[in-house]
Amino acid sequence: MKELNLNPIEIHLDSNHKIFALSFGKVPLSYLVMLIKAGSEKDPKGKEGLTDLWAEGLTLGTKKKSLEELIFEVEKLGGYLEGSAGWDFSLLLISGLEEKLDNLLKILSEIFCEPDFPFQEIEKAKERRLSNLLQLKDDPSKMADRLIWNMAMEGTPYAHPISGSLSSIRNIMLEDIRHFHNEIYPKQHSTLFILSKEVKTELLEKAKDTFLNLITNKKEEKESPTTPPTPQSRILIIDRPDLTQSEIRIAFSSLPRKDNRYHILKLMNYLLGGGGFSSRLMERVRSQKGYTYSIRSSFASLKTCGTLIISTFTPTHTTYATFEEILSTIEDFIKQGPTEKELEEAKRFFEKSFTLRIETPRQLLNEIILQETYDLKFQNLFDEIEKIKKINIEEIKSIAQEILQKQRMQVLIIGNSQHFVKNFETFGNLQLMPYKDVSP
Repeated sequence: MKELNLNPIEIHLDSNHKIFALSFGKVPLSYLVMLIKAGSEKDPKGKEGLTDLWAEGLTLGTKKKSLEELIFEVEKLGGYLEGSAGWDFSLLLISGLEEKLDNLLKILSEIFCEPDFPFQEIEKAKERRLSNLLQLKDDPSKMADRLIWNMAMEGTPYAHPISGSLSSIRNIMLEDIRHFHNEIYPKQHSTLFILSKEVKTELLEKAKDTFLNLITNKKEEKESPTTPPTPQSRILIIDRPDLTQSEIRIAFSSLPRKDNRYHILKLMNYLLGGGGFSSRLMERVRSQKGYTYSIRSSFASLKTCGTLIISTFTPTHTTYATFEEILSTIEDFIKQGPTEKELEEAKRFFEKSFTLRIETPRQLLNEIILQETYDLKFQNLFDEIEKIKKINIEEIKSIAQEILQKQRMQVLIIGNSQHFVKNFETFGNLQLMPYKDVSP
């Protein structure tokens, strides 16, 4: 990793705000990103989706430029503009030709200092979101993903979709967006990223002046520590009689990002279900049993908590058998762990694929943003492979035993329930509801 010879410049303006500049790439294209270290977990109850809508709203015009004028100005610079929110962060990204970096910086400053949030454009943005949400109801797979996330994160600030819901988007008013911009976002920690083929000293001085203008007289918001709840096992079956196959999701509480066992979790997830045909779940449930075409596990490690979710689908008549095989596979994995061969192949995958994750400036930028979001040092990104190489089978078994607890799993199934619901009655804490009652 050291042959990349990356030497970032970090300028701390105060304890909560800094500039991160890095020379990288062969193409004369530059990126400026204003990272706000708070995201959709800040959404008020009943107005979920507000942070993401605010981030997009920044790109819809300023007090000096209409949406059309702003787009034209950015395109003149060979640029691209994007505002979006995630969990624990939100950002505004502007890119363009390296020689136009000064101009890009001016536009970034104007967007943050003088946003307009034009009523008509905000309403159009809301309509786009509502239209997308209405279409989700026709896709049981996507609905299953949204519902299991909410179940897994219940009791935390993350228990809703980033994009919001039909009811919450309708509840968001223009005044909410302006209040968020004036009162909520300025209190968050933030970082200005500059990624370019060459970062010049003069630009850094201008960036300092620009950033200082953005953070003047901004009071820090004090975070209240939160303790993730300890969920008890439950099964939600959503009846949709017209389906010929069932969507199955199983979720477990997991680790926050800064847990020092994060890399063990990452490797464990790959071995269990994140590694495609190399994973244990794919080998057992698809290759040996033929219950499904695809099965995977994925995990999210956020600021205060995390989740690991197993996702698959199967014909209606094999719904319960598939569920049983998943639990059996998990039980065997906890007891035996991976084989030495599986472990070494997984480690080689991460080692060989690492450079592909940071091959382009945008890919590297995405990785750096996540490091910064969770207060991790830049160098930690490049230490990952060495940490993974040192992980042994006992550590994998230990983390699997801690996380994959049957008594705490959250289960969601969407399908023609009359063919399998009785099989699940022995588990207890079972809820059955019609698909028509589900709202995106």
